[in-house]
Amino acid sequence: MRNLRLPKELKLFALIALLLVMIVDSADAQRRRKKGRNSGRLEIMENLPEFFVNDNRLPDYLKMVYRRDATRLALRLIDREQRMSKQTIIVPEELVQAIYNALVAVRLSDYGAIQDITSKYYVRTFPQPNVENIILLAEHDADWLEPLKRRADTTASPSINNIIRKYNLVMTNMVYLDEERAGLVLQSREFINMAALAMKFYTEEGIGSIEETLPYGDGNDISIERTKEGWDLVYSVKFGNCVNQCQKVHRWEFSIDEGGEVSYKGDKGHTIPPWLSPTAEAKKYPDVLKN
Repeated sequence: MRNLRLPKELKLFALIALLLVMIVDSADAQRRRKKGRNSGRLEIMENLPEFFVNDNRLPDYLKMVYRRDATRLALRLIDREQRMSKQTIIVPEELVQAIYNALVAVRLSDYGAIQDITSKYYVRTFPQPNVENIILLAEHDADWLEPLKRRADTTASPSINNIIRKYNLVMTNMVYLDEERAGLVLQSREFINMAALAMKFYTEEGIGSIEETLPYGDGNDISIERTKEGWDLVYSVKFGNCVNQCQKVHRWEFSIDEGGEVSYKGDKGHTIPPWLSPTAEAKKYPDVLKN
């Protein structure tokens, strides 16, 4: 009897397996369709906090410093969702502005810790990713460099010139790196996605050697996370052997809700040594508000 019943059991098992496969395939197809509809769309851009912060107390140079921080933080969030080939050169303004508002809201709050992270230690974003300049490298005899050797303010490549104009870049200088290579330094008047710009020069203009001005090691930083309530911001002073990754860190943590209300969550970490001082940028662009 068992020999007669076995085929029926196998048929039933096969039918159940087939139904399960069809259900899984259907679910996968729905996910693929949904992903296709939303391809290129950043989740971080959805339902951004829209609170307004009056930044009139910030000097113009300080607004620039905070916008640079906001752009770097925005790019870090974008990097989590999109590979570089999908990213835009112009960083989404809505995201940059939302992060800028959060940074300024913390700066204008009256917590005692603010003086530590601004005047005392001058905590800024670690300068990665690059949002300010790149160097286009080429051999000394590259045709597109010829006008620059004659001190002209343009290259011999119309397409390179178009990119420079389109993204509001400044040709600051041409440098000779060695006996064979020269480099054109491009500075942006606004903070943009320099890695995406480098990719554009590489893929569209065939410039195979591009150098970004990036720091070595590790250092002070600001980090941001989107939460259900708004934003979490962490300001970090790092010290110790920072050639690769700093061994010690002290953090100040803040939360900013959807309405722009700032809450200080406290500080923690290693004791900061008394000899630690702000960077040279603190003297050039002091984080001091207008009276």
